[in-house]
Amino acid sequence: MAISTNPFTNYTLSIAAQYNDTQTGIVEAQKKPARRVYRSMDSMLRECVFLGATRFGTNFIA
Repeated sequence: MAISTNPFTNYTLSIAAQYNDTQTGIVEAQKKPARRVYRSMDSMLRECVFLGATRFGTNFIA
């Protein structure tokens, strides 16, 4: 590996590293969170009474 005499090498490498970090952060931020799985109606209602309306429809009454 040859030693570079370019004075802008460190500057360019730091920009490339920041770009890579930003790109990795965007990919991580766009991942969807895992869905919550409820094994029973009681466990779902313990967390939030209004959650049933989003899962079972607007006519759901707890």
